[in-house]
Amino acid sequence: MASFDLIVIGSGPGGYIAAIRGAQLGLKTAVVEKDAVLGGTCLHRGCIPAKTWLETAHRFEQMRQAADFGISGLDEKSLRPDLPAIVKRKGRIVLKNSKGIEFLMKKNNVTLLKGHGQLLGGGRVKVDEEIFDARKIILATGSIPKDLPGLEADGQRVLNSDHVLNMTELPGHIVILGAGAIGVEFASVFSRLGSKVTLVEFMDQLLPLEDQAIGTELAKVFTKHYKIDVRVKTKITSVERQSDKVVCTLEGEKAGIVESDCLIVAVGRQPVITGVGLENTAAVLERGTVSVNEFMQTLEPNLYAIGDIVRTPMLAHVASDEGIVAAEHAAMELGVDQKPHAIDYLRVPSCTYCDPEVGSVGMTEKAAVDKGFNVQTGTFAFMPVAKAGIMGETHGFIKVVADAVTKKILGIHIIGPKATELVASSVAILAGQMSVDTLINTMYPHPTLNEVFPEAARAVYGRALNC
Repeated sequence: MASFDLIVIGSGPGGYIAAIRGAQLGLKTAVVEKDAVLGGTCLHRGCIPAKTWLETAHRFEQMRQAADFGISGLDEKSLRPDLPAIVKRKGRIVLKNSKGIEFLMKKNNVTLLKGHGQLLGGGRVKVDEEIFDARKIILATGSIPKDLPGLEADGQRVLNSDHVLNMTELPGHIVILGAGAIGVEFASVFSRLGSKVTLVEFMDQLLPLEDQAIGTELAKVFTKHYKIDVRVKTKITSVERQSDKVVCTLEGEKAGIVESDCLIVAVGRQPVITGVGLENTAAVLERGTVSVNEFMQTLEPNLYAIGDIVRTPMLAHVASDEGIVAAEHAAMELGVDQKPHAIDYLRVPSCTYCDPEVGSVGMTEKAAVDKGFNVQTGTFAFMPVAKAGIMGETHGFIKVVADAVTKKILGIHIIGPKATELVASSVAILAGQMSVDTLINTMYPHPTLNEVFPEAARAVYGRALNC
């Protein structure tokens, strides 16, 4: 029986990072992957392919606005999206990144075990018909799109995110159920490419996990600028699948019958925890996820769990950080001089790549109030910012949530141009425990989008300047 110091099951952004970190620390490491290629859901069916679609939609919209930027010769009416070409480009990008992960495995001497990984307990892992022994194991099996009873995806009229990413014909009308990150991103893509979009959300705002002001602003832009039919406080109660269309019955604030070419179910993802052998271990499940401590350890000796299968934010960068923590803790227990850090989940940045983009970190205003803080907020729009005007992207704002007593910044929430890039500065502000006054006195270059940061801080005191 071949043996390893560390076996990682799953090669997504949590698994492959954990394997590399383990190997860097001197552990004899292997990674198990059942798919033909490395990278997991994020690379092949999630983050990366979705962003290629979003980039195409963004550029398509820019080309339609070329005349506004003094570019002539483009006939707006002749522009049309080529979905097979979008899918082909997506495939090239995914393959390149997958090859990059393979290279990193070889560079770091990580052994690749191809096949379905299953825990047997006692430090043993079965890969197809072969059994391996491991001193430490990290389970990183990820997640799959969630189905709803009666709305199960069939790949024809009812689609999940996996199906949409390989779509080669542009629908005339799409109904999207769920206005979390996945739902609003697809709404943003297809509305810009030319489809009519109906967006249905059971909760009372788009992006329910974000600050309420963000959801309100996004709904306003979607409705007015992109003509998306936004229906919050509404649910789909039944679906009739026909040969050429789907008929959705809606109940709630905006009830009715909606006919469309297809329905995209974007109600979240569910952990892959069945068929991996957890029943052969002492690991405990809690509300459908694996229970772990601050170092990602389960109750099974020497077994760790990371990423979408634990009850932490389902984000690739969270899984990667958890993979590092788990690998370092495993190495420490095997005698390597390491001091793994416990993750501060209150400072996890969140990004949504719709248009306008959304980026946030820290507490929302409601969360801060619920925790007993005396809250002050400052909001500053992108409209007067010179760089936003130059870009032709002036929707949105930045909102700072602060403690009225200490002036410590508790959260930053951005909706607008390049919000998913600007949030990196927000992370640094919270990590440095910056106060409102310190942010006011921080100099940012002109003209840049970053000028919204000190202006939002000044707005906490009601004295924002005109950029």
